[in-house]
Amino acid sequence: MPTVTSPYVETKQVVTGIIYQLSIAEDTGGPGITRLDIGPYHFTGIPPKVKYPEAVTNELCPAGWKAIRWVTDPDGKSWLRWEGGILLPEDGNILFQMTSNYPAATSDAELWVWRGKSREPQRFQISAPDYSLTPPKINNRHDVIGQGTIFQTGSGCAPPAMALLFGTILAVIRHIIG
Repeated sequence: MPTVTSPYVETKQVVTGIIYQLSIAEDTGGPGITRLDIGPYHFTGIPPKVKYPEAVTNELCPAGWKAIRWVTDPDGKSWLRWEGGILLPEDGNILFQMTSNYPAATSDAELWVWRGKSREPQRFQISAPDYSLTPPKINNRHDVIGQGTIFQTGSGCAPPAMALLFGTILAVIRHIIG
């Protein structure tokens, strides 16, 4: 029986959090991958008022697939989900990427791969965001890691000088047009 090949997750710390890169392929003769779920996670609240710990950022998914999003099933289990397309054997290895503020762990969360019209997913242990931990506080603004200095906007002479230059250009254009 054909199976999913190479469900593999790599993680990398970047200035905006942690990128999770999932590489996956459908095996020769397989019916096609139609949905990917990461979970289950258990959070407080009843849909649609579940308190998710963060809004993950979809970085990459194949054409025709919806960006990763949170869903909660009737049993109260929450999942990170990519869906909406189909990956066939001839597509080869496909990459899905998301960014999370939470560190990777091999916890109770698994990758559930839905294929064809099957009612039962294949499950794989992967490194997934661990929402039982507090996200690492790199600093108050993730985009200034390692720069040593926090720059403030609106100070110095550049912003007023640019406004003066822009105003002068507009005045000249209005004079020419008449």
